[in-house]
Amino acid sequence: MTFASLTIALGSFFAEPYPVVKHIDSNEYRTIRVGADFGASLLFSGASPNWSSGGSNNINANGFIIAFAQIKRPNTSFDNILKVNIGWLSSRQVDNFNVKYRVNKKTLDNVFLDCKFGHTINAEPGMSIFGGLNFQTQLLDGYTYSRNSVGREVAVLNSGFLSQGQTQFALGIEYKPLPSFYCRLGCLTLKQTYMINQLLYSIRNEQIIARVKKEQYLDNQLGVQFQLGSQHDFGITKQVSVKINYLGFAPYVSDEASLDSRLDFSLITKITKHINLNYTLIGIYDKDLVKSGANAWQNSWLCGLGYIHSF
Repeated sequence: MTFASLTIALGSFFAEPYPVVKHIDSNEYRTIRVGADFGASLLFSGASPNWSSGGSNNINANGFIIAFAQIKRPNTSFDNILKVNIGWLSSRQVDNFNVKYRVNKKTLDNVFLDCKFGHTINAEPGMSIFGGLNFQTQLLDGYTYSRNSVGREVAVLNSGFLSQGQTQFALGIEYKPLPSFYCRLGCLTLKQTYMINQLLYSIRNEQIIARVKKEQYLDNQLGVQFQLGSQHDFGITKQVSVKINYLGFAPYVSDEASLDSRLDFSLITKITKHINLNYTLIGIYDKDLVKSGANAWQNSWLCGLGYIHSF
């Protein structure tokens, strides 16, 4: 499903955390970094009933959390980052009998957790062996919408928390020649897809959703994972930031060649310490998430003026 919303928006949503002042504990060979970014926005728009150009009254709210924790030793590292984005739109509409009612819809709902344990290969600078975990799902129920006989929009449950959800456990090699760039190759990766809410099979009249068969709750695939991340700052005061993260998975055994992909892109221009202009894009390509013959690309984007507070 594709969600698009142009509003006062979120901040960044990508792999590399914001730089923070280092905190060095009692062990001089260990560095611990922790931090979090929080953002929220609320937008109201409306028009009088006789507005000649047409219009409706809307309330649009967005919020995000990006939290990270890093532990680094001379030859090992443990990196964790959690990202949560929520968007909500409330719109006033009119049915066929000119009765006003309000429709509430999600504009964005995504949870992403990335954890990685790495051990440096001393003979090769920038190279390390890693074990990683990626987790993706949504927090709130998702719905599809259609109009009934009186012209009102009716919501039908389509997805929910861990329905579907996904984890990828990977073992492989990471190459990080620069602090702002890395790439990982998970030579042995287990991808697990969850469908916890079994009512969805009856509601959607399907026996298989996202590769998970009815009453099985879980589907397993073995394959290879590729992850790429980069962040660059531009300008005299580094006021422009570009961030990109790609996560791909290709199964070892499949009826047809496929590469499940997730792309995160962000362009941020700082105005003040807390205010910025930004564009955020999340693109997902996975044929298992759509019905046969449907477009497998799903895109969610936000563009606007954002507020961020860092801890």
